[in-house]
Amino acid sequence: MAVTSVVVEFKDDASEAVLSSLARIDNVTVYGIKDNQIVAVIEGADMSAVEETMKSIYALEKITGVYPVFAGDE
Repeated sequence: MAVTSVVVEFKDDASEAVLSSLARIDNVTVYGIKDNQIVAVIEGADMSAVEETMKSIYALEKITGVYPVFAGDE
């Protein structure tokens, strides 16, 4: 299983909308929020699956960036 922790950055006053959108994506767990950033972990069968999930997060409305912090693959 591949795992990547990311910081998701979003536009001002969009935290509720972004949290709601992230909750609908499989294999994404939110661990914290501060200012305009959310810390989340993405799990997938392999790194390609994790990358596709990152792309789908970046495509969400009001997201300004998805920044990987750590990535590992067993």
